[in-house]
Amino acid sequence: MTQGERLKIGLSLPTWPGRDRLNAGWAALRRLALEVESLGIDTLWAPDHLLREIRNRPRFGFWECWTILSAAAEATSRIEIGPFVACAGFRNPALLAKMAVTLDEVSAGRVVLGLGSGVPATDASWRVFGYESDRHVGRYEEAVEIVARMLREPPVTFLGEHYRTDEAEALPPGPRPTGIPLWIAGRGERTMRIAARWGDAVNVNTALSSAADVVAIGERAAGACAAAGRDPSTLALTGWGRMALKPDGTADERPGWIGGSREAVTDTLRSMNGAGLRHLTLYLGETDDPSSFPALTGATLDRFAPIFEELRAG
Repeated sequence: MTQGERLKIGLSLPTWPGRDRLNAGWAALRRLALEVESLGIDTLWAPDHLLREIRNRPRFGFWECWTILSAAAEATSRIEIGPFVACAGFRNPALLAKMAVTLDEVSAGRVVLGLGSGVPATDASWRVFGYESDRHVGRYEEAVEIVARMLREPPVTFLGEHYRTDEAEALPPGPRPTGIPLWIAGRGERTMRIAARWGDAVNVNTALSSAADVVAIGERAAGACAAAGRDPSTLALTGWGRMALKPDGTADERPGWIGGSREAVTDTLRSMNGAGLRHLTLYLGETDDPSSFPALTGATLDRFAPIFEELRAG
């Protein structure tokens, strides 16, 4: 990471049910997107899940990611947007590259493309919607290569075990000559290796809550870059964390969550930045919400605003 580069912050639109077990409609999500943008948040994401089945909870679903992002691109004007993260197994990778380029046009060049392998063992979407889930990391590796090459060096002819293309390219091209930033989700050795080969950033698939967490992932990323013959300073470190906010704006201290007073939270975020983290996507919840899936609301955003403003002022 470039010395002195500030930490960027991202937030996710809550396309999953809130604590009332209801999904917010687009009108409410649109208002929230505009509030997030007006606060000065850097990136607005939508998750790429379809439905989930969790013990002791009714089955619940998500609004479809790319449809929501297209609407958010039209509603907003400054904030970066993207999927956090697009599941490579849900769509043909050449089509996915085409979709990203089209969304980049709609948004006037504001797309960040996050890609992940998905986890069929814990995500019922694969089974329910009939996706092929065997060797999903192998499928991910092929999909990432196709998407990356289509965004950077089309046309692409590819013949793999899972996918094939014949001089595929996204025409018309998008609005940015340098292409769309590609953030590759990684955690283990194999996915880190994929990120080191193809990513502009590695998007670490584990909750981050301290500078020590960032140092650990930085070491793994550096090892993957060394194996790929790449300078690790060219692979940005990004990730996600959780924060449960009290009415007074302080954050509940829970294992694996970012917590403490406003000053403690901003100190933690700055220390994570100093350890090499370039971008942190936060899942914000409220302490009076018993859900294990914190969902952003206008009230939660109001609680977070002073923390964000203090972070920016520093």
